[in-house]
Amino acid sequence: MAILVFKHAHTFLFSFSGFLVLSVLLYIVHCLIQYVRLRQFKGPQTVGFSKIWLLRSVTSGMMHHHFLQVNRKYGSTARIGPQTLLTCDVELIHRMNAPRSSYRRSDWYTGSRFVPGEDSLLSEVDEAQHKKLRAAMTPAYAINGNDALEHGIDRQLTTLLDLIKSKYVSPSSSTSTLMDWGMKASFFTVDSITDVTFGEPVGDLAEDADKFEFLSNTESSLPIVSVFTCYTWMLKLLQIPVFHKLIAPSPEERSGFGRIMGFARDAVRQRFGPTKVVRQDMLGAFIRHGLSQSEAEANGILQLVAGSDPVATTLRAAVLYISTRPAVLSALRSELYKHNLKPNSPATSIISNKEARAIPYLVACVKEVLRIHPPIVGLLEKQVGPQGDTLPDGRSIPSNTKIGVSIWAIQRDQHVYGEDADVFRPERWLEVVEEERRRRMERSLGLVFSGGRFTCIGKELAITQCLKVLAELFSRFDIEIVNPERPWHSVAYGIFCQYDQWVRIAERKNVKQVAEGDSEYLN
Repeated sequence: MAILVFKHAHTFLFSFSGFLVLSVLLYIVHCLIQYVRLRQFKGPQTVGFSKIWLLRSVTSGMMHHHFLQVNRKYGSTARIGPQTLLTCDVELIHRMNAPRSSYRRSDWYTGSRFVPGEDSLLSEVDEAQHKKLRAAMTPAYAINGNDALEHGIDRQLTTLLDLIKSKYVSPSSSTSTLMDWGMKASFFTVDSITDVTFGEPVGDLAEDADKFEFLSNTESSLPIVSVFTCYTWMLKLLQIPVFHKLIAPSPEERSGFGRIMGFARDAVRQRFGPTKVVRQDMLGAFIRHGLSQSEAEANGILQLVAGSDPVATTLRAAVLYISTRPAVLSALRSELYKHNLKPNSPATSIISNKEARAIPYLVACVKEVLRIHPPIVGLLEKQVGPQGDTLPDGRSIPSNTKIGVSIWAIQRDQHVYGEDADVFRPERWLEVVEEERRRRMERSLGLVFSGGRFTCIGKELAITQCLKVLAELFSRFDIEIVNPERPWHSVAYGIFCQYDQWVRIAERKNVKQVAEGDSEYLN
């Protein structure tokens, strides 16, 4: 009997050992096959066998700088994972985004779901469904001739100006109360996008507080999302009730992302059913153009995140770069004055979208801010079609390879923007240059909002908000960065988390004409 037991144990151990050896061998073969597929592309060590480097980068808070260094060291198209490339090749990216391109969205977008199992325009990877959602949502973003949309922005901008003037301005800039512009920019964009989308703002500006603790919870939540975009198979864990309860937000929560979900859900539910509310806002337009209740809820949440954070990031960067460069500030104020923007204008007197876009130096400043500090730095991966692709240098890209965008590298390309590409200089957009260079500059800058069939549908709305806010801020106030050497806390996980951007505010009161066609503001 003992001999029989020993024989079975020996057989079991032998089989188990064989299984382990076979598994290791198969894994090695799998790694070698993955490595060979993209062996023509250089990159950091280990990226041919593992996603560890990529995971560290996207969860570091400095992913955009890591990606920039990769492209500068290994070329315009480099390897960052076993099946993943990173590119700053503008022509390749436009080809990926083209309407009839065989490239499609990769599962990276699935990892960007705000709610497990529910897709929005951002996370939808099915081409037909994505096209349907875009068609239903795009009309709501038409800013030209849409008075309701512009009035909603103006209401919240007036509230912002009133808040600054009543609480953070004093006669002497040395004694004024310090203001965290990082948070105020977010308060404005959250209230602005909820006003135009749902017909009512969240109310952050009115209370001068992160009312739902949404912003304060973002920095702890985004690294988790970054992990899911890197290892999308982990999303299946959220289908297990215990993990779903531990990780996924719930609309029943009283703070954080769950509270935002609840706000969007409640607003949408009012628009359906026998006692539905009908409003002429963006949500109303979504519904009129065919969005179902579940689609409206998912994309209502998208409005809050994608419609607020990129604009807030641009406004923070604009205040930093413009206020710390006297020559830029002087040139901007001179143009604002010529267009009748004066310090003592009533808070309700807000420049129109049409007027703002007619101020060349203001437009140039916004373009340069978007270039020097793109607000979205996620990979936005596309997947190569079944026929593969070939680069101009002859390197082949196998089918199903994922290609991410290195937007920071694109916007610092000296071949496109000149040797001073790392310098904030709005004048580059106003200079007379050859037509081909101008085309390349505009073509590169456009990728800040993606491109082709994936162009951000909120692009013009975002630009309008930035133009209006910056025109009003810099015509009315002196803004001093308290600590220019460490101006803010800033980390990036696809989008930015920025706060502790302390500024000192002083109201501008008098204007003295100093030369024909020029002006100087005096306190």
